[in-house]
Amino acid sequence: MPYNDTGLIELSLMGKIYKEYRMPGNYHHDMVEMPDGNILALSQDFHTDTVEDLVVLLDRETGMTLRTWDLKNILPQKGPGSGSQSPRDWFHCNAVWYFEKDKSITVSGRHEDAVVNFDYESGKLNWIIGDPENWPAEYQKYFFKPVGDDFDWQYEQHACLRTPDGDVMCFDNGHYRSKNKAKYLKNRDNFSRGVRYHIDTKKMEIRQVWQYGKELGATFFSPYISNVEYYGEGHYLIHSGGIGWEDGYASEKLGAYINPAKNPNSDICAKTVEQKDGVVLYAMEVDGNFYRAEKLQPYHDGENLVFGDGKVIGELEVTDTFDTIPDLPETDELVDSWHQVRIEEDDDRIVFHGRFERGSLVMLLLKNEKETRGYFINTAAVSYLAMCSGAYLEEDDRVIKLHVSKRGLKGTYEVRVLINDKKYATGVSINCD
Repeated sequence: MPYNDTGLIELSLMGKIYKEYRMPGNYHHDMVEMPDGNILALSQDFHTDTVEDLVVLLDRETGMTLRTWDLKNILPQKGPGSGSQSPRDWFHCNAVWYFEKDKSITVSGRHEDAVVNFDYESGKLNWIIGDPENWPAEYQKYFFKPVGDDFDWQYEQHACLRTPDGDVMCFDNGHYRSKNKAKYLKNRDNFSRGVRYHIDTKKMEIRQVWQYGKELGATFFSPYISNVEYYGEGHYLIHSGGIGWEDGYASEKLGAYINPAKNPNSDICAKTVEQKDGVVLYAMEVDGNFYRAEKLQPYHDGENLVFGDGKVIGELEVTDTFDTIPDLPETDELVDSWHQVRIEEDDDRIVFHGRFERGSLVMLLLKNEKETRGYFINTAAVSYLAMCSGAYLEEDDRVIKLHVSKRGLKGTYEVRVLINDKKYATGVSINCD
């Protein structure tokens, strides 16, 4: 944890890496190619107190960031949260889509139960699909009014997309299925589905025109991950990737935290369905939880393999330091082998690995003649309703992997580790010139 460390990798199915894009705020969840070949991707700004709330435009050739859209400037961070929202992970953007016809960007915010559309040029909010309950009064005008029969809002959704005629599709995970805590549904009583909405942006009306999965109930329920794909009118893929069971019922845990080895009455799986004109072409179930499924063609008209070296483009951001470094004496002792301390060096970063007890005070220190830089390592338990910003179960050791960018570092640094009341030398030096 977290599940994102650097950026994007472009590679072939043969494993040949063409480009690695390194990004200041790392890459997470989703990206789309723009009509001009540039890349619209999801990221974050590590100099703020929040995560997974930034959309960036990357230059396809250089990897540099051309534009950013900060969702904190578009949406409220308090009030309309889902059952999984936290102040740090207030939006949890998990999908992005560019619609060329009206030059707009659509994103999915799991932790606001909202599919949000804004203008590409101005960043101005256009509309929101979702249950309007608990949203501030000034945002109510951006919501649609449901029309027609058989309508359900989506909750904690993933994988929003726009069809060629402008309809909106997503995977409606349905987690909690309410904005009102008193009405939250247990997972065993819930459902997940693929859904398609037709929207009228002039009348601000919304109609549900297709869904698949509600009829399957909890057997198709995924509280997290999952996706839908549009292959043509009436031709869809629906992937429920995070199914988990315990003691005969849909588990209240995320599947990533279900351990069949410890509980033989538990299991996890993913179910993928391809449907055309209402007919199921195939239904596949596999062991394990998987973020997304996608149908690939075995043959294509493009290049099959290009030889030569891959390229590393773009750059990481300067890693934030911790303001206060405890004044502790340096010990001659070695770090206990239980901690499994390991230090790796890459062209543009230092990677620190270690294992620590819950609640330990731990810092990575880089020291040279001019300065000492301290990097705080959090060993506290945090909510695992989403896993983007680091999560530990109460019974687990804190196994960590910390990336420190070499940007802003100059000279040779000795690496030290502060653990509780002792400061240890590692014998490792890193040259950042």
